[in-house]
Amino acid sequence: MASKYGNFNFKWRTYIEFRTILKIQLVQILSELQDILCVDCPSRSTVERWASHFGSGDTDVTDLPRSGRPVSATTSESIALIESMVMEDKCITVNQLQQSMEISSGAIHTILTTELCYRSICAKRVPYKLSENQRLARLNIAKKLLETYENCDSRRLSEIITCDETWVYYSTPYSKYKKPS
Repeated sequence: MASKYGNFNFKWRTYIEFRTILKIQLVQILSELQDILCVDCPSRSTVERWASHFGSGDTDVTDLPRSGRPVSATTSESIALIESMVMEDKCITVNQLQQSMEISSGAIHTILTTELCYRSICAKRVPYKLSENQRLARLNIAKKLLETYENCDSRRLSEIITCDETWVYYSTPYSKYKKPS
């Protein structure tokens, strides 16, 4: 249970453990927790469950390991492999990555957006931010252009096209639901 004061699971479970050992009634324990934690207080059923847990003699306040598959899709190896595949083919789809990696499409989407900071623009994977190498390459190109046209008249300088990270496309993509007639 996360709260604005941090993670209280360990603290309130320990509190329930000590109050149960002292044979304090469940209603009083719950009332005290509500006074202390206000909105972040565990529910009555949770307090009952932990009180019976500690009443049976068990003193472990941590959660037991849960069944199910462990989170293994977002490992550093899979992130590196997905990044290399995207670098090879910017138009690779999540389905193609899923088939080659054999992990869920949700995990692949999380890796692409959260870990690698890519977004999809016109079916191409584009990084949100420029890397240091990309910035230096743009700076060097701009300097070479200025050196080339330094001795020319000002009219030639207006022929240089500069851009920022805004993408402009000259075709109108059609929606997959609306075909051109």
